[in-house]
Amino acid sequence: MDKNKNNIFFKIFVGLVIFSLVFMGFVSSFRLAKREYNVFPRASDYLLGDLNKAKVVVIEYSDFECPACRSFFPIVRSLKAKYKDEVVFIYRHFPLIEIHPKALIAAQAAEAAGKQGKFWEMHDLLFEKQDEWKNAPNPKEFFLSYAKDLNLDLEKFEKDFENQEIKEKILNERNEALKLGLQGTPSFFVNKRLVILTGYDSLEREIEKELANQK
Repeated sequence: MDKNKNNIFFKIFVGLVIFSLVFMGFVSSFRLAKREYNVFPRASDYLLGDLNKAKVVVIEYSDFECPACRSFFPIVRSLKAKYKDEVVFIYRHFPLIEIHPKALIAAQAAEAAGKQGKFWEMHDLLFEKQDEWKNAPNPKEFFLSYAKDLNLDLEKFEKDFENQEIKEKILNERNEALKLGLQGTPSFFVNKRLVILTGYDSLEREIEKELANQK
């Protein structure tokens, strides 16, 4: 009987600990979302849209190897199509290198393509074909094939792929995400406010709020 009571008390204790951790995480996320961040567009950003026309700026910190980021990729595209010039989207790198060992070199591939004006095209291919390259022992072979499909100069692509400046840009954006307190990917800012993703419609709701505030 005592043993059964001990098991019950232990289960209750574990349950309370788990609840407390989840609650504290929610409160922490809520506090992060309430404040404004100094996340302004900059010259090195890749943009979908025109900053001079947009009413809302969405900045995404993302990881090409992240399954959740891949899930949000078509949502971002559909939102851009829906809101057209009213919203501009900006992509920044936040490779979770501890759990996604190929995210960093995938980001290098996107940046190398960007040197030839094809960042977004490579961005799309990396997400669309994520299962292909992330399971490959040498994903660079796939990146080269994507570059070929995009009619890039392959010699320049390979050179830029190893460019230290590109690697530093990616790691600087990753460090920036960590300093901002971001806890995962994708993380979105809508006009400098962090969005707490509770579903696939979270981003659209926040965009609608910002547009409504400007009417």
